[in-house]
Order: sequence, then structure tokens, then C-alpha cells
Amino acid sequence: MMIDTDRGTGRTTKQMKDAPIGAIYVSCHASATNYDRCLAHKLKRTDLKVVEPSWLDHGWYGKILTGIVIDHAAHLTERQQDSLLVALTRVR
Repeated sequence: MMIDTDRGTGRTTKQMKDAPIGAIYVSCHASATNYDRCLAHKLKRTDLKVVEPSWLDHGWYGKILTGIVIDHAAHLTERQQDSLLVALTRVR
């Protein structure tokens, strides 16, 4: 069992505050992104699009992006890591 030593340290808050305008924020939650959406709203970062890690599998196809931020606690599959590298080429 892994213990998340970053929990409650404000690291997610900092990541959201520092994200480029209109960026994609990849949550660490596979299906429950409500926490991240509520946090973004609280931080007045309604421009962020909060997505599940599975977004990396195909969600960026055909899009021009302003940025991609991966939550510090996200655990990406090997395929998602590979897709991230390609998706980053879509950032302008």
C-alpha cells in the first residue's frame, strides 16, 4: 500500500493556479473528477477542462491545446504516457 505524502499540501492547488489559460487538467481520479472540478471553480479557474486519465487515450485527437497538466498523484498507464508525449505536440 502506497501512502500519499503529498495529500493536503496544496500541490494540486498550485498546479491548477500555474496552469496555462484553457489548459487540460488530467485528474488523478479515474471516474470521479468532481473534487478537481470543484477545486478549479473555487480557484476561479473555470477555464480549465478537468478530464479523467483516459482522456489521454484519444481525447486530444484533432485538437489544438494551450496546455496539459497532469495531476501530481495521477498514475498513467504506459499507453497514456506514450499518448501524452504525442498530445504535447498539439500544445501551442
